[in-house]
Amino acid sequence: MSSKHLLAYVVVSCLAASASAFDLIYDAATKSAVIYPDKPTDVIRYTLNGKDPDFSSGVYLAPVSLAQGGTLKAALFDDRKVVGAVITKTVAAPSNVPVNTAEIPLTQNRDWKTYDWVTRHQEILALNKPGAIQADVILVGDSITHFWGGEPKASRLNGRESWAKYIAPHHPLNLGFGWDRTENVLWRLQHGEIAGLKPKAFVVLIGTNNLSSGVGQIQTVPETVEGIEAVCLELRKRAPGAKILLLGILPRQERPDATRNKVADANKILKDRAAKFSDAYIDLTVKYLAPDGRITKDIMGDFLHPTDKGYEIMGAAIDAQLKSWGL
Repeated sequence: MSSKHLLAYVVVSCLAASASAFDLIYDAATKSAVIYPDKPTDVIRYTLNGKDPDFSSGVYLAPVSLAQGGTLKAALFDDRKVVGAVITKTVAAPSNVPVNTAEIPLTQNRDWKTYDWVTRHQEILALNKPGAIQADVILVGDSITHFWGGEPKASRLNGRESWAKYIAPHHPLNLGFGWDRTENVLWRLQHGEIAGLKPKAFVVLIGTNNLSSGVGQIQTVPETVEGIEAVCLELRKRAPGAKILLLGILPRQERPDATRNKVADANKILKDRAAKFSDAYIDLTVKYLAPDGRITKDIMGDFLHPTDKGYEIMGAAIDAQLKSWGL
């Protein structure tokens, strides 16, 4: 790299205790950060929420979007342990420029006890090869979609019968990833998961993890809705001829609480705005609730993931909408 070229970048190096190293190079022109491991086999994990990376953080796989106001933290890992120092790069921004992390693409590893995020991503890329799969309908989402059925296969399946009855006849591809948020879906869409495919429709169900109090940063209702909109717009950009069916976030928790209320608030906003970025919007909330407002275990065994009976509700609605489009 020439000295003239180097002036356009900010370079930060991390020398780890094991003598491994990596460089973090930020390109202000493209608003992206590139990490160069010392060895191709080195695993670098990173975050964009200001917290130090741990084993639940996503693996660095490609340049990271780092707009104004963003903070990238990265560290070298040996299995589950950090090796050496955590390095940080923050891009200053005017105080009146908010950063919505629900719209900034990144990887994740939050559900590592159940599956490997990078491996599933690679399995989908393999299915995108010519002749590998007929993907007329692509389902995009988190664990609720991931654990339903189809390809690529999941180790845990909650809705075999409903998948076979309502979804399989539409030649589907399952782009559900456990613990994904809108920002993780954006990363996947921007890194080849629908490249080369010509779907007739997408079914989108995402956002519940953006609002939950699990691992990572909780996003607000407006931020989550903006993230969902960004996902739909990304699909429209990459497959302009495909229909988009957007599902409202499913209710969760046995009884109404703060998280359930946030889900309801997000769905109200989506109802008003969905027509701008999708072809159909369906909110199935009332079908999952008992008359007293409870969610029962025969519908959602853990009050979040549907049982096959719960998937029956969603499958019937999706199937009906797809058939109305002639699919």
